[in-house]
Amino acid sequence: MNERQKQLLNLVIESHITTAEPIGSRFLISEAGLDWSEATIRNDLRALEEEGYLTHPHTSAGRVPTEKGYRFYLKNLDLAKAKISKKDNDVLGMSLKEATDPELQYKHLARTLAELSGETVFFAPSPNKVYFAGLSNLFAKPEFRALELVADLSQILDHCDQCLNQFFEDDGFYDMPKFLLGKEHDFGNMLAALAFNRDEGSLLVMIGPMRMDYSRNYALMNRVKELM
Repeated sequence: MNERQKQLLNLVIESHITTAEPIGSRFLISEAGLDWSEATIRNDLRALEEEGYLTHPHTSAGRVPTEKGYRFYLKNLDLAKAKISKKDNDVLGMSLKEATDPELQYKHLARTLAELSGETVFFAPSPNKVYFAGLSNLFAKPEFRALELVADLSQILDHCDQCLNQFFEDDGFYDMPKFLLGKEHDFGNMLAALAFNRDEGSLLVMIGPMRMDYSRNYALMNRVKELM
């Protein structure tokens, strides 16, 4: 992949994250102000599709990222620079003051995290106790409008305690929040998960479509980790 194609792939992914729509060459020229010819952009988009980073929905002239494309994007994303606003930081801090009991504080943090991220959040103080917040956020995503996809998601979420077991069993989550995409977790191939667990044994997991705002969600989760 050359530098121009890498830039195009990033633009397609970031535009798709924002719009939830397939992205075409005309959109990239008009919205991103690219000075390459439309033919050059089309050829590069075709090459990225042939290499498996993009796919082409039948009913659209545009393209959407594949799991491979998101992996490439995430691998090259500098998450160390991801920051949250002062307002978000204040909101998260205030959620801790809503309760004195530690477990209830963490539940409030999880609920606030779901509200700020627009994703679904699970807080598990132990493998046998799971709280969730923002479930309606997931079903409201454009990706899951089809009834059969909603049914698939519902079945997965009915067994969320089993889906969370892998996180309790993985020792690699303690230091920093970690992303898992598609087949790397048990919530379903269409979803991304961001998780960390603590030495005390509690676990926090955010799930959403792969079209999630990785930088913002990472920054929010990292701040929650600091507060916990």
